[in-house]
Amino acid sequence: MVDLSPIGRIRTPIEETSDAPRQGQNASIEGTIELDPAYEPGLAGVEAGDQLLVVWFAHEADRTLLELDRVEGRGVFSSRSPARPNPIGLTTVEVVAIDGADVQVRGVDMLDGSPVLDLKVPLD
Repeated sequence: MVDLSPIGRIRTPIEETSDAPRQGQNASIEGTIELDPAYEPGLAGVEAGDQLLVVWFAHEADRTLLELDRVEGRGVFSSRSPARPNPIGLTTVEVVAIDGADVQVRGVDMLDGSPVLDLKVPLD
C-alpha cells in the first residue's frame, strides 16, 4: 500500500490548467511553497539560487484519461501530461528566497494550491 501525505502546498498565480506553461523550467512564473512548519528543518542547506525538484500532486487532473486526444497514437505514459491515473508532477524550480517554512521559487507550472509531496535536489 502507498501512503503519501503532503508536506505543504504551492501558491501560484495559475488558476486554470489551460494557463499552466507546458514546462515549468521554461517559465519565469514565481510561486511560494508553503511547507508545514514541522518540515522547516528539512530546508537546512537549501539556499537562494539552488535548484529543487518539486514532487507534487496534480489534484485537479483527469485521472481517467489514458490516451491523448491532441497527439494521435500517444498514451499518457509517453507524455508529461498531468492527466494520468496517478497524477504526480515533477518540476525543477529555482529557489528565489526562503522565509521560515515558505520557499519562494521560479519556474512553476502547477495550479495554485497543489499539494507538495516532497522536495529533492535534482540529479546532476
